[in-house]
Amino acid sequence: MKRSFSVSFIALALIASPAAAQWPSFVRKEIPRTTEGKPNFDAPAPRAADGHIDLTGVYENLWFYQGRIGRPPVSPPGEPPQTTFGEIGAGFKEGLPFRPWARELYQQRKESNAKDNPDAHCLPMGLMQFHIHPQPRKIVQTPDLIIILYEGNAGIRQIFTDGRPLPKNGDVQPWWYGYSTGHWEGDTLVVDTNNFRDGGWLDINGSPLTDQAKMTERYTRPNYGTLRVDVTIDDPKAYTAPFTVRVNQKIVPDEELIEFICAENERSTAHMVGKFHKRPSSSVTCRIRRYMTFGGFQHASLLNDDLKDAAVRGSRGCSFFGPRVRG
Repeated sequence: MKRSFSVSFIALALIASPAAAQWPSFVRKEIPRTTEGKPNFDAPAPRAADGHIDLTGVYENLWFYQGRIGRPPVSPPGEPPQTTFGEIGAGFKEGLPFRPWARELYQQRKESNAKDNPDAHCLPMGLMQFHIHPQPRKIVQTPDLIIILYEGNAGIRQIFTDGRPLPKNGDVQPWWYGYSTGHWEGDTLVVDTNNFRDGGWLDINGSPLTDQAKMTERYTRPNYGTLRVDVTIDDPKAYTAPFTVRVNQKIVPDEELIEFICAENERSTAHMVGKFHKRPSSSVTCRIRRYMTFGGFQHASLLNDDLKDAAVRGSRGCSFFGPRVRG
Protein backbone atom coordinates (compact mmCIF):
# COMPACT_ATOMS: atom_id res chain seq x y z
CA MET A 1 0.00 0.00 0.00
CA LYS A 2 1.23 3.48 -0.80
CA ARG A 3 2.06 5.90 1.95
CA SER A 4 1.78 9.66 1.98
CA PHE A 5 4.71 11.09 3.92
CA SER A 6 4.16 14.30 5.85
CA VAL A 7 7.27 16.26 6.80
CA SER A 8 6.46 18.39 9.82
CA PHE A 9 8.77 20.80 11.59
CA ILE A 10 9.48 18.63 14.62
CA ALA A 11 10.40 14.99 14.84
CA LEU A 12 7.60 14.03 17.22
CA ALA A 13 5.01 15.47 14.85
CA LEU A 14 5.95 12.99 12.15
CA ILE A 15 2.79 11.56 10.60
CA ALA A 16 2.82 8.67 8.13
CA SER A 17 -0.62 7.50 7.10
CA PRO A 18 -1.68 5.09 4.38
CA ALA A 19 -3.25 6.58 1.29
CA ALA A 20 -5.53 5.01 -1.24
CA ALA A 21 -4.88 5.35 -4.93
CA GLN A 22 -4.44 8.96 -5.97
CA TRP A 23 -5.01 10.69 -9.31
CA PRO A 24 -4.04 8.38 -12.18
CA SER A 25 -1.14 9.54 -14.33
CA PHE A 26 -2.23 12.13 -16.88
CA VAL A 27 0.10 13.63 -19.46
CA ARG A 28 -0.70 17.28 -20.08
CA LYS A 29 -0.41 18.43 -23.68
CA GLU A 30 0.60 22.00 -22.77
CA ILE A 31 3.83 20.96 -21.05
CA PRO A 32 6.90 21.65 -23.23
CA ARG A 33 8.84 18.45 -23.83
CA THR A 34 12.17 17.33 -25.20
CA THR A 35 12.50 15.00 -28.17
CA GLU A 36 12.60 12.15 -25.63
CA GLY A 37 9.20 13.20 -24.28
CA LYS A 38 10.51 14.47 -20.95
CA PRO A 39 9.47 17.88 -19.58
CA ASN A 40 11.70 20.66 -20.86
CA PHE A 41 12.37 22.71 -17.72
CA ASP A 42 14.51 25.21 -19.67
CA ALA A 43 11.76 26.09 -22.13
CA PRO A 44 10.37 29.65 -22.04
CA ALA A 45 7.83 30.37 -19.34
CA PRO A 46 4.23 30.19 -20.62
CA ARG A 47 2.07 33.27 -20.93
CA ALA A 48 -1.59 33.77 -20.11
CA ALA A 49 -4.14 35.16 -22.55
CA ASP A 50 -3.61 38.66 -21.12
CA GLY A 51 0.12 38.51 -21.94
CA HIS A 52 1.42 38.12 -18.39
CA ILE A 53 3.68 35.28 -17.35
CA ASP A 54 1.46 32.34 -16.33
CA LEU A 55 2.47 31.06 -12.89
CA THR A 56 -0.07 28.20 -12.96
CA GLY A 57 1.35 24.88 -11.85
CA VAL A 58 2.36 22.60 -8.97
CA TYR A 59 5.70 23.47 -7.37
CA GLU A 60 8.05 21.99 -4.80
CA ASN A 61 11.04 23.50 -3.03
CA LEU A 62 14.45 22.65 -4.47
CA TRP A 63 15.73 21.59 -1.05
CA PHE A 64 13.20 18.72 -1.01
CA TYR A 65 12.25 18.03 -4.63
CA GLN A 66 10.40 14.79 -5.42
CA GLY A 67 11.36 13.31 -2.07
CA ARG A 68 15.09 13.93 -2.53
CA ILE A 69 16.99 16.20 -0.19
CA GLY A 70 19.18 18.74 -1.97
CA ARG A 71 20.54 22.26 -1.75
CA PRO A 72 18.99 25.17 -3.62
CA PRO A 73 21.29 27.40 -5.65
CA VAL A 74 23.32 30.03 -3.81
CA SER A 75 22.13 33.56 -4.59
CA PRO A 76 24.56 35.72 -6.59
CA PRO A 77 26.31 38.52 -4.69
CA GLY A 78 24.02 41.44 -3.98
CA GLU A 79 20.83 39.36 -4.28
CA PRO A 80 18.63 38.08 -1.41
CA PRO A 81 19.99 35.04 0.42
CA GLN A 82 18.21 31.71 0.19
CA THR A 83 16.10 30.93 3.23
CA THR A 84 15.91 27.47 4.83
CA PHE A 85 13.17 25.24 6.17
CA GLY A 86 14.12 25.87 9.78
CA GLU A 87 15.61 29.36 9.81
CA ILE A 88 14.47 32.29 7.68
CA GLY A 89 17.60 34.26 8.56
CA ALA A 90 20.12 31.46 7.91
CA GLY A 91 21.63 33.36 4.98
CA PHE A 92 22.45 36.50 6.99
CA LYS A 93 25.91 36.50 8.54
CA GLU A 94 24.76 38.61 11.50
CA GLY A 95 21.31 37.04 11.74
CA LEU A 96 18.01 38.90 11.62
CA PRO A 97 17.67 42.47 12.97
CA PHE A 98 15.56 41.45 15.98
CA ARG A 99 14.30 43.91 18.51
CA PRO A 100 15.27 42.73 22.02
CA TRP A 101 11.86 41.31 22.93
CA ALA A 102 11.60 39.52 19.57
CA ARG A 103 15.05 37.96 19.96
CA GLU A 104 14.11 36.73 23.43
CA LEU A 105 10.86 35.20 22.13
CA TYR A 106 12.71 33.57 19.23
CA GLN A 107 15.23 32.02 21.63
CA GLN A 108 12.44 30.73 23.87
CA ARG A 109 10.64 29.12 20.94
CA LYS A 110 13.81 27.56 19.59
CA GLU A 111 14.98 26.23 22.96
CA SER A 112 11.58 24.58 23.49
CA ASN A 113 12.14 22.61 20.28
CA ALA A 114 9.43 24.71 18.62
CA LYS A 115 6.74 22.54 20.19
CA ASP A 116 4.22 25.41 20.00
CA ASN A 117 4.67 26.03 16.27
CA PRO A 118 1.17 26.15 14.70
CA ASP A 119 2.19 23.51 12.16
CA ALA A 120 2.67 20.98 14.96
CA HIS A 121 -0.94 21.45 16.07
CA CYS A 122 -2.58 21.31 12.62
CA LEU A 123 -3.14 25.08 12.62
CA PRO A 124 -2.37 27.42 9.71
CA MET A 125 1.40 27.73 9.60
CA GLY A 126 1.62 31.15 7.94
CA LEU A 127 2.74 32.26 4.49
CA MET A 128 6.50 32.09 5.03
CA GLN A 129 6.37 28.58 6.42
CA PHE A 130 4.17 27.61 3.47
CA HIS A 131 6.85 28.97 1.13
CA ILE A 132 9.59 26.83 2.64
CA HIS A 133 7.53 23.73 3.48
CA PRO A 134 8.58 20.49 1.72
CA GLN A 135 5.05 19.66 0.63
CA PRO A 136 3.96 21.13 -2.72
CA ARG A 137 1.70 24.04 -3.55
CA LYS A 138 -0.50 24.66 -6.59
CA ILE A 139 -0.97 28.09 -8.19
CA VAL A 140 -4.13 28.77 -10.19
CA GLN A 141 -3.94 32.08 -12.10
CA THR A 142 -6.86 34.04 -13.54
CA PRO A 143 -6.86 37.69 -14.68
CA ASP A 144 -8.45 39.02 -11.45
CA LEU A 145 -7.57 36.41 -8.85
CA ILE A 146 -4.73 34.05 -8.06
CA ILE A 147 -5.40 31.07 -5.81
CA ILE A 148 -2.61 29.14 -4.06
CA LEU A 149 -3.49 25.72 -2.66
CA TYR A 150 -0.96 24.44 -0.15
CA GLU A 151 -0.92 20.68 0.38
CA GLY A 152 0.57 21.11 3.85
CA ASN A 153 -2.30 21.60 6.34
CA ALA A 154 -4.62 22.12 3.35
CA GLY A 155 -3.98 25.88 3.23
CA ILE A 156 -5.92 28.10 0.81
CA ARG A 157 -4.82 31.60 -0.14
CA GLN A 158 -6.40 34.33 -2.30
CA ILE A 159 -4.39 37.07 -4.04
CA PHE A 160 -6.63 39.70 -5.63
CA THR A 161 -5.27 41.19 -8.86
CA ASP A 162 -8.43 43.08 -9.82
CA GLY A 163 -7.10 46.49 -8.80
CA ARG A 164 -8.63 46.70 -5.33
CA PRO A 165 -6.48 48.55 -2.76
CA LEU A 166 -4.79 46.81 0.14
CA PRO A 167 -6.84 47.53 3.30
CA LYS A 168 -5.12 49.71 5.87
CA ASN A 169 -3.60 47.81 8.74
CA GLY A 170 -6.18 47.51 11.51
CA ASP A 171 -9.21 48.29 9.32
CA VAL A 172 -10.18 44.63 8.89
CA GLN A 173 -10.18 41.51 11.03
CA PRO A 174 -6.67 40.02 11.21
CA TRP A 175 -6.21 36.69 9.43
CA TRP A 176 -3.67 33.89 9.67
CA TYR A 177 -2.68 34.56 6.04
CA GLY A 178 -3.43 38.27 6.04
CA TYR A 179 -5.01 40.13 3.09
CA SER A 180 -3.18 40.01 -0.24
CA THR A 181 -3.37 42.15 -3.37
CA GLY A 182 -1.13 41.81 -6.40
CA HIS A 183 -0.08 43.70 -9.50
CA TRP A 184 2.33 43.11 -12.35
CA GLU A 185 5.58 44.98 -12.87
CA GLY A 186 6.67 43.69 -16.26
CA ASP A 187 7.04 39.92 -15.88
CA THR A 188 7.13 40.06 -12.07
CA LEU A 189 4.05 39.56 -9.93
CA VAL A 190 4.29 41.80 -6.86
CA VAL A 191 2.07 40.80 -3.92
CA ASP A 192 1.54 42.93 -0.79
CA THR A 193 0.03 41.39 2.34
CA ASN A 194 -0.89 42.91 5.72
CA ASN A 195 -3.39 42.56 8.57
CA PHE A 196 -1.81 39.42 9.99
CA ARG A 197 -2.80 37.92 13.32
CA ASP A 198 -0.33 38.73 16.08
CA GLY A 199 2.03 36.08 17.41
CA GLY A 200 2.99 34.52 14.06
CA TRP A 201 5.93 32.23 13.23
CA LEU A 202 8.03 33.00 10.16
CA ASP A 203 9.97 29.75 10.33
CA ILE A 204 10.24 26.50 12.24
CA ASN A 205 12.50 27.91 14.93
CA GLY A 206 10.06 30.72 15.71
CA SER A 207 11.23 34.04 14.24
CA PRO A 208 8.25 36.28 15.13
CA LEU A 209 5.73 37.93 12.84
CA THR A 210 3.41 40.52 14.41
CA ASP A 211 0.17 42.29 13.56
CA GLN A 212 2.17 45.31 12.35
CA ALA A 213 3.91 43.38 9.57
CA LYS A 214 3.71 43.90 5.84
CA MET A 215 4.99 41.18 3.53
CA THR A 216 5.95 41.87 -0.09
CA GLU A 217 6.52 38.94 -2.44
CA ARG A 218 8.01 39.20 -5.92
CA TYR A 219 7.25 36.15 -8.08
CA THR A 220 9.30 35.55 -11.24
CA ARG A 221 9.32 32.57 -13.59
CA PRO A 222 12.49 32.84 -15.72
CA ASN A 223 11.73 29.59 -17.55
CA TYR A 224 9.15 26.81 -17.59
CA GLY A 225 10.65 24.90 -14.67
CA THR A 226 11.70 27.62 -12.24
CA LEU A 227 9.70 29.75 -9.81
CA ARG A 228 11.66 32.28 -7.76
CA VAL A 229 10.03 34.18 -4.90
CA ASP A 230 11.79 37.07 -3.14
CA VAL A 231 10.04 37.86 0.16
CA THR A 232 10.50 41.12 2.07
CA ILE A 233 9.38 41.28 5.70
CA ASP A 234 8.74 44.78 7.04
CA ASP A 235 7.67 44.38 10.66
CA PRO A 236 8.79 47.40 12.73
CA LYS A 237 7.28 45.93 15.88
CA ALA A 238 9.65 42.93 15.83
CA TYR A 239 12.62 44.04 13.68
CA THR A 240 14.72 47.17 13.43
CA ALA A 241 14.83 47.05 9.62
CA PRO A 242 13.13 45.21 6.73
CA PHE A 243 14.89 42.17 5.28
CA THR A 244 14.51 40.09 2.11
CA VAL A 245 15.04 36.37 1.51
CA ARG A 246 14.68 34.12 -1.53
CA VAL A 247 12.78 30.89 -2.10
CA ASN A 248 13.60 28.71 -5.14
CA GLN A 249 10.96 26.26 -6.34
CA LYS A 250 10.62 23.92 -9.31
CA ILE A 251 7.52 22.80 -11.16
CA VAL A 252 6.28 19.23 -10.74
CA PRO A 253 4.83 18.30 -14.15
CA ASP A 254 2.05 15.77 -14.70
CA GLU A 255 1.16 15.59 -11.00
CA GLU A 256 -1.47 16.94 -8.62
CA LEU A 257 -1.76 17.67 -4.92
CA ILE A 258 -2.93 14.88 -2.65
CA GLU A 259 -5.47 15.17 0.13
CA PHE A 260 -3.97 16.25 3.44
CA ILE A 261 -6.04 15.96 6.63
CA CYS A 262 -3.63 17.01 9.35
CA ALA A 263 -5.68 16.02 12.39
CA GLU A 264 -6.75 12.60 11.12
CA ASN A 265 -5.26 9.88 13.34
CA GLU A 266 -3.00 12.52 14.92
CA ARG A 267 -1.15 11.00 17.88
CA SER A 268 2.04 13.05 18.03
CA THR A 269 0.95 16.10 20.03
CA ALA A 270 0.82 14.20 23.31
CA HIS A 271 4.50 13.31 22.93
CA MET A 272 5.76 16.84 22.27
CA VAL A 273 8.09 18.25 24.89
CA GLY A 274 10.18 21.35 25.39
CA LYS A 275 13.74 21.07 26.63
CA PHE A 276 14.97 17.53 27.20
CA HIS A 277 16.26 16.95 30.72
CA LYS A 278 16.83 13.23 30.30
CA ARG A 279 17.59 10.77 27.55
CA PRO A 280 14.52 10.26 25.30
CA SER A 281 12.88 6.83 25.20
CA SER A 282 13.62 4.43 22.37
CA SER A 283 10.24 5.07 20.74
CA VAL A 284 10.90 8.81 20.74
CA THR A 285 14.42 8.42 19.33
CA CYS A 286 13.07 6.23 16.54
CA ARG A 287 10.64 8.98 15.50
CA ILE A 288 13.36 11.60 15.63
CA ARG A 289 15.71 9.41 13.61
CA ARG A 290 13.06 8.85 10.95
CA TYR A 291 12.55 12.59 10.64
CA MET A 292 16.30 13.25 10.52
CA THR A 293 16.56 10.70 7.71
CA PHE A 294 13.66 11.87 5.56
CA GLY A 295 12.84 15.34 6.82
CA GLY A 296 15.83 17.35 5.69
CA PHE A 297 17.99 17.88 8.77
CA GLN A 298 21.02 17.78 6.50
CA HIS A 299 19.84 21.12 5.14
CA ALA A 300 18.24 22.75 8.20
CA SER A 301 19.28 21.97 11.75
CA LEU A 302 16.00 21.98 13.65
CA LEU A 303 16.81 20.01 16.79
CA ASN A 304 19.39 20.74 19.44
CA ASP A 305 22.61 18.71 19.27
CA ASP A 306 21.90 16.62 22.38
CA LEU A 307 18.57 15.44 20.99
CA LYS A 308 20.03 14.61 17.58
CA ASP A 309 22.92 12.71 19.14
CA ALA A 310 20.50 10.73 21.30
CA ALA A 311 18.45 9.88 18.24
CA VAL A 312 21.49 8.62 16.34
CA ARG A 313 22.79 6.57 19.28
CA GLY A 314 19.40 5.19 20.26
CA SER A 315 17.89 4.35 16.88
CA ARG A 316 19.26 0.86 16.30
CA GLY A 317 16.43 -1.43 15.35
CA CYS A 318 14.16 1.41 14.23
CA SER A 319 12.02 0.79 11.18
CA PHE A 320 11.73 3.69 8.75
CA PHE A 321 8.89 4.72 6.51
CA GLY A 322 9.80 5.59 2.97
CA PRO A 323 9.26 9.02 1.39
CA ARG A 324 5.81 10.04 0.25
CA VAL A 325 4.69 8.17 -2.86
CA ARG A 326 2.73 9.87 -5.60
CA GLY A 327 0.59 8.82 -8.50
